[in-house]
Amino acid sequence: MIAIDLLVEKNEIESFISKVVNSKIISVDIEFMRRNTFFPEPCVIQISDGSNHGCIDLTLQLSYKNIFKEIFNTNKIIVLHSCRQDLEILYMILGYIPKNIFDTQFAASFLGYKYQIGYAELMKEVYGVIIDKTEKMTNWKKRPLSKEQINYAVNDVIHLNKLYEDLNEELLKTKKIKYFKEEFANFINDIEWNPKTDEAWKRIKSINNLNKNVKNIVKIISVWRERQAINRDIPRNWIMSEKEIIEISKDFIINKKVSLPKNNKYFDYDMAQLEIQNVIDKLCANKIFDKDDGEKTKINSYYKKIANDLYDYYKLISLENNISYQILSPKKMIFSYLKNKDSNSRLINGWRKELIDIKKISSITQPYFNLE
Repeated sequence: MIAIDLLVEKNEIESFISKVVNSKIISVDIEFMRRNTFFPEPCVIQISDGSNHGCIDLTLQLSYKNIFKEIFNTNKIIVLHSCRQDLEILYMILGYIPKNIFDTQFAASFLGYKYQIGYAELMKEVYGVIIDKTEKMTNWKKRPLSKEQINYAVNDVIHLNKLYEDLNEELLKTKKIKYFKEEFANFINDIEWNPKTDEAWKRIKSINNLNKNVKNIVKIISVWRERQAINRDIPRNWIMSEKEIIEISKDFIINKKVSLPKNNKYFDYDMAQLEIQNVIDKLCANKIFDKDDGEKTKINSYYKKIANDLYDYYKLISLENNISYQILSPKKMIFSYLKNKDSNSRLINGWRKELIDIKKISSITQPYFNLE
């Protein structure tokens, strides 16, 4: 086990940075807390170049943007595993997303490993290395951190450089490196690094199962909830749960009245009722509600069958090419392609176009498109 201390002094941190700054590849992992806040709270960052390993305290009153600028504002390869939340924190610290990110979890999806495979599981499958996860539930804000906690954190980066080299070599050997790079670039570009409150309703998982009128109210309340959570920096569910939003919306359609949960200490009940009602009244004036939402049409029921047929075809292609089907054909992408008749969809363009039979796609989708 490597003995590492938590770096808590500026000169210690800068001294470590000077050891790794000229490395062409560095591995990064970040420990954070997000139990009682809307935004993640950075606590510790682990950095390794394969030989030098550091664990840096992120709770200090330091300008980390300046400290890290020579590492992240360069062309070196930054290796992470399951990078989404780590990049969110780096964006908070740096104000930008570093270039040349290589996500070992994402790469593994192109090489026959389980979709979204965990770091410990991947290390065990590739190298037979057992990663101790006993400190997984650590409160990373608490100081001092124990030797066990620090070692646990550093273990998440000490093997990443080698893992990058081996996965990258396999991507090159299987001629999937282009697929990986294109899809990962799309993944990064699709993420909204600053919260878009007006699109907060997209987080409601069951929204597409609701009728149009209920859905419109859900959108209004979801946006209001998001703004409240951001302003108070608390989890959105502390304001209102998804289930509560849907129930309130359905009740409004029946009773034409906003009935929010009472005795919630995170918002003023009367003011919240008024704010939401005013937004609804304005939209009602614009006639967003239908008198009769109606039943699902024959086209919509047929649409689901075609989507399933398309998904089955892409799943077969994924098996033939040893690529995770969740990467090759996300259901959201399939639904969007069918709904919009999108000839520019990634589903049938880019790297996927090299794997699929476009005539087969046409034979599956044509009956649905003709029906419309």
